[in-house]
Amino acid sequence: MTKNGIAKHIPDRNKEGIVNIAFTDDTLTTKPGTGDTLTVEVGKVSRRSSTVVVESVVVESVPAAKGGEETPAYGTQLLGMAVAALAYVGIGTISGFSGGMLPLLTESDDDLHLDKYRVGLFTSVINLGAAAGCIVGGFPHVMVGHRSYLLVALPLALAAWIILALSNDIWVLLSARTFLGFTMGVIVFTSSKYVAECAHDSVREKLVNALETSRQFGYLFVYAACCSDLSWRELALVCGCVSTILPFVGFLYVPSAPKWLATHGRVDHAYESLVFFRGPNYDSRRELNTILDKLSKTEGADNALYQLRQLKDPIILRFVVLFAFIHFASQFNGNVVTGAYAIYIFKAANVSIISPYMSMVVVGLARVLSTLFYLVEVERVGRKPLVIVPFFLAGTSLLVLGAFFYAQATGGAFGEQEWVPVTALSLFSFFSNIGFPVLNLTRGELLPPVARSTGGAILYATYYFGGFAASLSFSYIVSAIGMHGTFWIYCFINILVVVVDYMDLPETRGRSLEEIMEEQRLEGASPSHHDHAS
Repeated sequence: MTKNGIAKHIPDRNKEGIVNIAFTDDTLTTKPGTGDTLTVEVGKVSRRSSTVVVESVVVESVPAAKGGEETPAYGTQLLGMAVAALAYVGIGTISGFSGGMLPLLTESDDDLHLDKYRVGLFTSVINLGAAAGCIVGGFPHVMVGHRSYLLVALPLALAAWIILALSNDIWVLLSARTFLGFTMGVIVFTSSKYVAECAHDSVREKLVNALETSRQFGYLFVYAACCSDLSWRELALVCGCVSTILPFVGFLYVPSAPKWLATHGRVDHAYESLVFFRGPNYDSRRELNTILDKLSKTEGADNALYQLRQLKDPIILRFVVLFAFIHFASQFNGNVVTGAYAIYIFKAANVSIISPYMSMVVVGLARVLSTLFYLVEVERVGRKPLVIVPFFLAGTSLLVLGAFFYAQATGGAFGEQEWVPVTALSLFSFFSNIGFPVLNLTRGELLPPVARSTGGAILYATYYFGGFAASLSFSYIVSAIGMHGTFWIYCFINILVVVVDYMDLPETRGRSLEEIMEEQRLEGASPSHHDHAS
């Protein structure tokens, strides 16, 4: 028996001819193999061990280790989350980089100069790349694993940052931004999956949700760095090193996710991974047997083609289509634009009580605080109120901001209230970044495991396609209807998200997926006739 006791050894028969193989509560049966082998089946995971050929052997169960702690250690789980969180910081720096650097790329004749058309591309192409990265991250990572994928993506992201910093041609600059977006898509999808599969049930939701704080910290980091005397090239190098080298080193020292290892037949390594994340005193064998049991009941569920076939289910398909619409439309609520064009918006406000760069830092702080508020309230409040109320207040904030720009353009007194832009945008960022994580959480709770990875990849891609369209179109919309009209359109989109959530999304807090799906089937396979109670 190996050090972990998981059915991979030369069988040791006792005098009654019984072979003790695996730690499980079930009676296992072995089957004859070929040659001098005996196949030992544990659920759907098979192992071969050298011995004489026999026709049938009953394998007695060996109970899980006695005296093991029922509560796992949390320190190493926090370590795994922290490593993924460092990678998530990079997502914020990639998205927020243009927010403070646009003046250096548009107002200087000494370096690369971007006109209005290329500014739109510079801010938006990362979303186009991220859409492709999500699709790639959602399918092949099933084969190579989350950790291995990230160990490839992070050096590529660093290379893209270096190319960006050294570029002397506009199209090289835009290509580097596009590839940064690609790595962003891989990281955002794969990191969250890694944390979800490494965390214990008791803390999984909290650790996955905490990643959003890291992403918003990336915005704050790059906004604060813009207040320094660094050039845009130097800031690109700083962002690249901070957001890639540290997480890369961290992933070298943490194991792959235990579920992925078990799915690919590496049961010994799955056990070692569980011991690492749960501690040596926790009964990891019992949890591993639970994983193996689930895998035996969902054979092929991690196969991308299998998951695509599950999308034919009317209930699953309706939720995927509904979330695809919400993800695309919500990118026009103003959140992606205020992140990418922050300095441009504050310069257009033309206020003197606070500099545009310090205004960006205030907005960055509001982004971080919003995720901390979300982490506290998500355990206490229903999902629907945490979408409806924040998006409504976010829309109200943009209504006020639009009124400020309208008054400023027409000479109204309200346009002289210099506190309005930074206050309205800070409140908008705070409320908007509460609503978005709840939408993502609800999506995960409504998609069954047999469609979650592939369906999630499709929806992430839709989200970033929306971000591409919103970023690219911003300057053109402003030219056509003014800053005030643009923000009023975004206000309308926020209200639209409120209406769609109220009408079509069921409350998921405290309810099982089976209960929700059965309710939808009883109501004619339509998510539009659910109980609106929160």
